[in-house]
Amino acid sequence: MKLTPLNITLACVLVWVISEMNLDTEMTFSWGWLITLCVILSLIDLGFRMIFKDLKKLWFAQIAFILVVSILMVVIRVL
Repeated sequence: MKLTPLNITLACVLVWVISEMNLDTEMTFSWGWLITLCVILSLIDLGFRMIFKDLKKLWFAQIAFILVVSILMVVIRVL
């Protein structure tokens, strides 16, 4: 399995959720949403792998995807 930005993002999200499990505060999102996020990120990663065979293009496309989604989340949050 090749290491890609979406795999790294998924790993970071899982580590973040696991690290917050021991705190007494409420979880940021439920287990259902966490599983949904993991499945969606995995499917998007597979889709990118099917479209881009070259690893360099795959990395650029996935980083661009993560940046676009991040910017959209910030814009939606501000509005």
